[in-house]
Amino acid sequence: MKRLAGLAAAFVLVACSTTWTKDGATPALTAKDLAECNSYAESASQTQSRINQDILSTRGRDWQQTGALTTVQENYVAASPQQSTDIVTRCMIAKGYAPGG
Repeated sequence: MKRLAGLAAAFVLVACSTTWTKDGATPALTAKDLAECNSYAESASQTQSRINQDILSTRGRDWQQTGALTTVQENYVAASPQQSTDIVTRCMIAKGYAPGG
């Protein structure tokens, strides 16, 4: 699960590297808004990670017996970064920004 959290944080940083534009927004305002969106995404990712851990703790043995445990864990790891990126993107768009330069 540490790997899941690490990957989520890495992809939040990738979303950070996107250039965001908004008419009238100063670089300082854009940085502030992006920091808020990243914080929101990090919080949501931590919540989802805890939910996934709970699911694994209750269903892990079943999945291990059927041979699906590794696949389920890999799916959790793969989905987390995209979810974080999506959250940041939606948050910035909701604030009136558009991706690009």
